[in-house]
Amino acid sequence: MISNHSSVKFANLDLRYMQIEISSEIGKNLPGYKILNQFRFCEFLSIICTNENGIKCYLRVEFDDRENLHSPNPILEIEEIVSETKTAALVKVNFTGPIPKIFVKIPNVWWVSPTSLDKDKFTLTVRGTRSALISLRQELRQLVGNGFGVKIGSEFLGGPEIEEILSEKQRLVLTTAIKMGYYGRPRQCTQREIAKVLDVKQATISEHLQSAESKIINAFHT
Repeated sequence: MISNHSSVKFANLDLRYMQIEISSEIGKNLPGYKILNQFRFCEFLSIICTNENGIKCYLRVEFDDRENLHSPNPILEIEEIVSETKTAALVKVNFTGPIPKIFVKIPNVWWVSPTSLDKDKFTLTVRGTRSALISLRQELRQLVGNGFGVKIGSEFLGGPEIEEILSEKQRLVLTTAIKMGYYGRPRQCTQREIAKVLDVKQATISEHLQSAESKIINAFHT
């Protein structure tokens, strides 16, 4: 059993949560995008371990042809097919390539769910110390320049680090904006509509959103 003292120490660790998106246009030259020649969708479920070449993990993959499960891939070696249907499978894989190797190189940062790859983008969710996330950003810059961004979503706002940097009003406005689809593609609401729901002026919504976005970017990208 973990003591209360240990729990408090863990709770006070400076662990942060970040979601990164790399568009297919930016990431098309990365080896990982060649996975889409084999699978139309790939979802990371759980890491097993790391090694000098990359990550061993469980993936859920979707495909048009079951034979793709047996096609050779230089960065995605399927070690075991755990279960499968006609169009999807749970597989244990050795995942190599430049991005998995970053997580071998940098301590105190973890590749977690939700993380997925499809024809439009690679969404990477990570958790780690602030210094580790800064190192991760620097490594990603070497791969894709500035061609990646932080994805702001409801799960992102659930982390304790967000409660530390945003005021209660900023969290309320940002959460409402997300729920109403303000950050959707295409955008599903306007600042005026958010203001109407919260019964405040549009200028107030604009101010809180800009301030919240600025704080998040500065907290995780400095």
